[in-house]
Amino acid sequence: MAQASTQPATMTGKSVTDPEVLAFMDKASEALGYKLPAPKDVYSFALDLHTQNAIDGKKTATTSWPIPKPLHWGIGDYSVGLSQAGKPAMIMRTLSFVECRFGDVAEDFALAEAEGDYQEYHDGHVEWYRRSDPNGHLFNDDSMVLCERFECIYPRKGIDPPTL
Repeated sequence: MAQASTQPATMTGKSVTDPEVLAFMDKASEALGYKLPAPKDVYSFALDLHTQNAIDGKKTATTSWPIPKPLHWGIGDYSVGLSQAGKPAMIMRTLSFVECRFGDVAEDFALAEAEGDYQEYHDGHVEWYRRSDPNGHLFNDDSMVLCERFECIYPRKGIDPPTL
């Protein structure tokens, strides 16, 4: 995703150097007892429920489409997740990536998204991507997606949870 800016590009358009993002990283570093590296991305899930499920450890995967080119974060990198109100809500660390056709997404991956069974995952993503596609492309089983596994490192149960 190219942006005409000196700020690092992110999936939300909010900069990784935004003062609110940096303050959240500092708060997390203090709560965790170690200095976190700078985030590589700022993102938001479709619903606050998805963010809460990630914080609770129920959601450990996410699907992205279109795949950002160039990909500005990698395995081991940290990203800040925003609430639907645009406030920092969580920090995740990327564990793995797989690029594949949407129709080939593995069932265990779909279930790790914590959005129901495989058919609910499939139908929900088709509906969401078709509705939200700014370029008018038709999302379908042949569309290439990025399947990302992650872990929520902040907040964790018992560590200063934010209000979504």
